[in-house]
Amino acid sequence: MTTAVASIILNLAISSLGFAALVRPIPAMNQTVATLERMLSATQKPAALNYSRLGIGGVRLGMSVEEAKRKLGKQQRDETKPAGPAIGGNIRTLNYSGLTVAAWEGKVYLISTTNPKFLTIDGVKVGDNSQKVVEIYGYGSQSVQGGVTRLTYSNDQKASNLILEIKGSRVQKIIVGTQLN
Repeated sequence: MTTAVASIILNLAISSLGFAALVRPIPAMNQTVATLERMLSATQKPAALNYSRLGIGGVRLGMSVEEAKRKLGKQQRDETKPAGPAIGGNIRTLNYSGLTVAAWEGKVYLISTTNPKFLTIDGVKVGDNSQKVVEIYGYGSQSVQGGVTRLTYSNDQKASNLILEIKGSRVQKIIVGTQLN
């Protein structure tokens, strides 16, 4: 393979992945191609994330809302609303500074933060760089909208996700959620 062709492949891979900072050129062309193949295969088949790793700030999916309140302390706002006819029941939302916890029927189903004080179970926080995210979680499913890259890591057995929104190379929002059923 010529250097020009390898360079084109490298540029295409970088633009499709959106993580130019994660790719370090390797002098030997066959090592570069092997590295790209590993990266592309990792992005095409993200590993399932264990359900026990889905939490923020010490709060985990499925935890009771009372347990979450004990972990987080006094909330700024506590609101309960009907979930709607399709789902039924009530949704309770606890708001803290830069952290939202939502519970359906008393169990946490959604946690989201923009506050670097609250870390994921694995220690990722708002402000961390995308390289740290990939080192900890691997390459997730990606989507890009309006300059924000969303990396999604799923646990399909429990219909749950960890979503990291990245702008530039920094995490700006972390969302953990599970499907209501």
